[in-house]
Amino acid sequence: MRSGASHAALGSPAGSRARALVALLSMLTLSSLFALARADAAANKLPVENPRARLAQRLPLEYEGDPPGVLAKAVPGAGIASTIAFGRFTSTQVNVQVVLGADVDIVGDAANEPSLAVDPTNHNRMVIGWRQFDTITSNFRQAGFGYTTNGGLHWTAGKIQPGIFRSDPVLDVDAGGAFFYNSLTTSGGITSQVFRSNSGGATWGAPVFAFGGDKQWMAVDRTGGQGNGQMYQVWSTAANTTAPNTFNRSVDNGASFQTPAVIPNSPIWGTLDVSSDGTVYVIGGDGNDLLTNYVARSTNARDRNITPPTFTSVPVNMGGLIRTGPPNPAGLLGQLGVAVDRSNGSRAGWIYALGSVETPTDPLDVNFVRSTDGGVTWSAPVRVNDDPVGNRAFQWFGTMSVAPSGRIDVVWNDTRGSADSTVSALYYTYSSDGGSTWSANEQASPTWSSMVGFPNQPKIGDYYDMTSDNDGADLAYAATFNGGQDIYYLRIPSLVVTAVAGDPTRRPANLTSEPNPISSSARLRFDAPSERTRVRLEIFDIGGQRVTTLLDGFRSGAGQEVRWSGRNHDGAEVAPGVYFCRLEMAGQGDTRRLVRIR
Repeated sequence: MRSGASHAALGSPAGSRARALVALLSMLTLSSLFALARADAAANKLPVENPRARLAQRLPLEYEGDPPGVLAKAVPGAGIASTIAFGRFTSTQVNVQVVLGADVDIVGDAANEPSLAVDPTNHNRMVIGWRQFDTITSNFRQAGFGYTTNGGLHWTAGKIQPGIFRSDPVLDVDAGGAFFYNSLTTSGGITSQVFRSNSGGATWGAPVFAFGGDKQWMAVDRTGGQGNGQMYQVWSTAANTTAPNTFNRSVDNGASFQTPAVIPNSPIWGTLDVSSDGTVYVIGGDGNDLLTNYVARSTNARDRNITPPTFTSVPVNMGGLIRTGPPNPAGLLGQLGVAVDRSNGSRAGWIYALGSVETPTDPLDVNFVRSTDGGVTWSAPVRVNDDPVGNRAFQWFGTMSVAPSGRIDVVWNDTRGSADSTVSALYYTYSSDGGSTWSANEQASPTWSSMVGFPNQPKIGDYYDMTSDNDGADLAYAATFNGGQDIYYLRIPSLVVTAVAGDPTRRPANLTSEPNPISSSARLRFDAPSERTRVRLEIFDIGGQRVTTLLDGFRSGAGQEVRWSGRNHDGAEVAPGVYFCRLEMAGQGDTRRLVRIR
């Protein structure tokens, strides 16, 4: 556990009293701000894009404004798509266009607000959706998407129903590998439609009307239980065509959606998840005024014969409340997230909640709470970001996912290095003990400005999306490394070595090192799948910093061999000490401890 009051143990008396005071002050502050927002909105004093003002007027955050502009096109020599290396992290641009055989950045367009889904049967297949603005001169957006068949090494981009206004992409996948793309439309009010792909995202079927509404979120049951294959959706109270109902489901794998139902307190601007027993959990701020955070749970939504399903909502002290505005001027600064621990250990069934929330000490911190009794009661909040308390940094777009092993991965945008809070970098941390302690925060990208690259709508979306497996996490995020808003895919390799279920001694790829300890060089051997697969083999130091990448390409068959000469990526010999060799391929990973001697 890191030292300092901000990292007091979950449930400590001193920490609980301090956090209770923080929460009270934050609620009083936000209550006043919301009242002002409602009054100012009524008097038309706030910009039409201000999220809090729009909510006060019960207007959606997403709406069709401008007509389509002149399409920005990629041209040869305009700029090769970005591959951003930073420490042990490498981000790959997704919203690209192929020109003369090369992935090219499209200058003058914008892409933001990504959502990601990973095929549970084949990690090489992933799909990312985003808001696609064909030109920054217009706020007209479409359903952009990119798919990969080689684990994120290359992406093919496109649009679903080009020329149709769409927003708020939310993606998920069923247990068999069918992808679903939930998208807002202005047909018949602000409602949602769901598209299905049986081809890994290459092609999409006809839209299915799903009711829905602004800031919707969706989850697919992959538990193999009573509700397997069912889809659950929640949305905002603003411009709701089925008010006061904000939840519905599909019990036929997305072929149709049932009439919406009520969730007490109507939690909005959050996500949902499904536990191993099929219980549905929803998190968000109070749909009326955002002054209380709620987690709602339904134990009968999994039963298709119970209509409508019912929910119980409980207030949850996150140590602060949702904030909007700069450094994402017309957008949210992140949604609240809920995730279930589906591991087989002592933490199985624990519920985790996380979000970027405003506190009296800082404009935004990433705070975490957990429930060990199925969402009935919740722990005191813990601050996940480890920068000094009170430095006034923004930790925004806090995003969480949980691996099957129970490891919790968290990312966010962080302005701790910016003098004016307009420059952010992506940060990462993880917990392997249910959120009791967290790894030292790691910067995972170069810095970038959130104030450049706007389409005719001053924000970079409202959220990121991430999925975890036992060997790491797959992240879709937006940034402006090229000077425009673009979508990036990042594979975050886990530094936690996880034994293979059922056989703790078996290594997925038979990774070996000869010799070990290493005095001059080592032969690293492994078995690749029979089908050609992307393989990444890297060396890290004991602090988790990448030393060198030995292999990032395609291999097939057993008996693969790569040699490490004991040098870093600059060609200099590394110092004696402990190093780690990390192998990733086909959704599996393996780590070997290496000792370098003279």
